[in-house]
Amino acid sequence: MIRAAVIGVGNMGSRYARILQDGAIEGMELAAITRVRGEYRELLKPSIDEGLPVFETADALFDALEDGKLKLDAVIIATPHFAHEEIAVRAFKNGLNVLSDKPSGVYSRQARLMEEAADKSGKVFSMVFNQRTLPIYRQIKEIAESKRYGALKRFNWVVTDWYRPEEYYKSSSWHARWDKDGGGVLLNQCPHNLDLLQWICGMPVRVQAFCKEGHFHDIEVEDDVTAYMEWENSATGTFITSTGDAPGVNRLELSFEEAMLVCEKGKLRIGEIEPETGMREAEYRRTSKDFFRHIDGTWTESEPEKEDKPYEKILQGFADECNGKGKSVADGREGRKSLILSNAMYLSSWEKRMVDIPDIGSGKELLFEEEFERELNKRIASAKG
Repeated sequence: MIRAAVIGVGNMGSRYARILQDGAIEGMELAAITRVRGEYRELLKPSIDEGLPVFETADALFDALEDGKLKLDAVIIATPHFAHEEIAVRAFKNGLNVLSDKPSGVYSRQARLMEEAADKSGKVFSMVFNQRTLPIYRQIKEIAESKRYGALKRFNWVVTDWYRPEEYYKSSSWHARWDKDGGGVLLNQCPHNLDLLQWICGMPVRVQAFCKEGHFHDIEVEDDVTAYMEWENSATGTFITSTGDAPGVNRLELSFEEAMLVCEKGKLRIGEIEPETGMREAEYRRTSKDFFRHIDGTWTESEPEKEDKPYEKILQGFADECNGKGKSVADGREGRKSLILSNAMYLSSWEKRMVDIPDIGSGKELLFEEEFERELNKRIASAKG
């Protein structure tokens, strides 16, 4: 039985702790928690009353572990973003498995250091990318990887259903601050979308982004983003998101050589070219004499099953890998990819230029890391002033 501590029992941490408290995860139990207050403490009262160790800080928990006063096999990190790296590295040094909530950190160097500590320890490292469990995205990924419709030509995702009122940003002292949160919609809401983007389509090679700070809310970080991307095979894409559009939409379009996929409101529509034209699109484009024909495509629609318990699947996959019975839904090393994407978007917007996205392991990411951190620190210093 894997003994797991939840570090940071706020909105998400309390959810993970309750799942474990309820005995919903085979092979893993709740063994300790940190920073639990108010309503969250009440939700976990059954475990606390039975003697569940409660610590004020992650440091206090690790001190008890290192003094032999606490026995653990794993930690689940659900703290503010800046703390993820420090907690994960200390956990790995103590021989613990780690499940980290998104994002891995604020800047990609933090994610890299987490990976290096995980590799050195040989322990399990996983990420909470729960949207990877959704059947509709798994189907889209399978289609993209199968190449049944050829290579990707265009990617467009408008995800503006992250609407937040002003009070959301006032509800926590660390929300929407460069020095505590590290960013806005890209770092808080969109790590899931950016993870799915690279998981399905692979990493773009360059990006030009426009991040508007305090556009809809009285905050110092971005709440409206428009980004243009390019892939190695010349495919292009746009990514648009905000927390100030209502009613918002979540519409994903992928154009391949022989079909278009449209994902919206839990439904997947596929428009194929060949059934209508009788030939592949490239051949039709070269040979057709009909200058103005509009190709409608032959459309089919499906509504994949919904995943009612994505977080349970994340925790069960983590438990299974810790117990040597399976694999996590998302390896922790995947966390750096979406973080590099958001870092590149910020850097592009701040410097008003297109930014090349470095290949992981190329060595170029070290210069990228330094440049991003330098620019972020300028904003932290300016905001504090």
